[in-house]
Amino acid sequence: MTFTDKRKRSRTPDIEPDLLDQGICQLNMEIEILSAWLHNLDANDIEQRVSYKDMLQSRKEMLQSLQQQKSDLSARK
Repeated sequence: MTFTDKRKRSRTPDIEPDLLDQGICQLNMEIEILSAWLHNLDANDIEQRVSYKDMLQSRKEMLQSLQQQKSDLSARK
């Protein structure tokens, strides 16, 4: 592959729609679990609360990314 070919190719890899759906489903389950854990934590568990909030935020960002990829994939068809 020449340098020009590499520059012309898409920077976004093609992802199978089934894989996107599985990732979205998995992240939704993880978000539900983390939300439940946060809800059930004692007020004194500050360190765990911060950790779970960080994980929850990360999962939400990943979910948005996958949903955008799915939307972009649908628009290309």
